[in-house]
Amino acid sequence: MILEHILDTPGWDAALRRLLAPHDVFFVALHCPLTELQRREVARGDRPPGSARRDFETIHAGRRYDLELQSGTGIDANVARLLEVWCSGRRVSEFAIPQAD
Repeated sequence: MILEHILDTPGWDAALRRLLAPHDVFFVALHCPLTELQRREVARGDRPPGSARRDFETIHAGRRYDLELQSGTGIDANVARLLEVWCSGRRVSEFAIPQAD
């Protein structure tokens, strides 16, 4: 299962950790340049102005991922890297490490 989700609401991370605890979770960050996020924000037309900047500055703060990718690297390279690390069994994210809530 692939779950694409932005953890921008307090408590969602803890709820997801509880819900997904029985599963092998591979937590990946995909970083995107602010200029591209702002372009998408305008193109969508359904986002409050400035939400791209706010998310860019806060969404990854304090997160611990199994892998971090850059959108500008390209799909093929990112998929290859994702598969390489996922297949290694390496899990160091906040979903792999038991935490008190």
